[in-house]
Amino acid sequence: MPIDFTVAIRTYNAEKRLPEVLDRLLAQTNHEGLRWEVLIVDNNSTDRTAAVVAEYTQRWRQDSYIRYLSEPRQGGGYTRELAMREAASEALIGFLDDDNLPEETWLDAAYRFGQDHPQAGAYGGNIYPQLDIPSPEEFHRIKFLLAVSDSGDTDFQYPRTFMSRRSPVNPGCVFRKQAWEEAVPQRRRLWGRDESWRFMATCAEDVEVLHYIINSRWEVWHNGQMKVWHHLPARRLEPEYLLKIARTSGLSAHALRLSRLHPWQQPLLMLLVPALVLVGALRVALFYLRYRNQLEIDIVKACLLQRQIGIFLSCFATPRARRYDDSPAEPLQPQVVPMRNVGV
Repeated sequence: MPIDFTVAIRTYNAEKRLPEVLDRLLAQTNHEGLRWEVLIVDNNSTDRTAAVVAEYTQRWRQDSYIRYLSEPRQGGGYTRELAMREAASEALIGFLDDDNLPEETWLDAAYRFGQDHPQAGAYGGNIYPQLDIPSPEEFHRIKFLLAVSDSGDTDFQYPRTFMSRRSPVNPGCVFRKQAWEEAVPQRRRLWGRDESWRFMATCAEDVEVLHYIINSRWEVWHNGQMKVWHHLPARRLEPEYLLKIARTSGLSAHALRLSRLHPWQQPLLMLLVPALVLVGALRVALFYLRYRNQLEIDIVKACLLQRQIGIFLSCFATPRARRYDDSPAEPLQPQVVPMRNVGV
């Protein structure tokens, strides 16, 4: 029986986080007749994540089923690519991370929107922070670094302009499989940082993909009825973590500039690299001179400086484009762990 919607969950060492996400999916209000699955893609977990999934399959809801895959390449882009390849749905794939808590109407809102907007190649919703500790002052200025975004309850299409390129944030974003296959090239620059922080110039892989879709015949939308809470534990608000994530955000800037352009335009941007480097250095210097006396006490300004430094360095740190299967040291076939499928 065909599947109408796949919920893909990317996870890493989430034995304590994942149950809350799966409980939220168990509580979803179901559009009558909707056939859906949960596809969990494990990115080299060393804890009991697989055992947690196995426990949930024993009591999963009857109108859905659950599967577990293992992706050996470290990085969110690899888990996303595997999910797109292995999803049972040939139509819509909605992505959640293992700390994304969807509202009980999220699935229904996501599916209905895809049915009502057949030209939507991708669409996202509102992402609210669920904090374990109070946020720093002026948190709204850096919330995008932690994939938090509230664009309101009104639906709108993201414009196709180069200068004001906007796109949905990752949590809860839905992709149409046909749009992905038509618009997203197999060779991409950003495949996601790994959890050891060894690869820091490869984050924002979801934004790169969305740029390719915006550049195509497909549309990218905001769906104001899709709501997800992003659980941010205390460690995610520690200065060391925030400064790292700010730098990695900046390091992906030049790759994202390239992804905004069509292939024939990208060589032209390379001619502008000297000017981009000069402007980037000037911005770093001006920001530092203006706020140098506050950087030790104001984590928000310190993060914004780190991001500016990352943007400046991004012209020198842009990864080469590569395919999903360009890593010969890793097995090219993902490990598929069979589990009991329920309700199919």
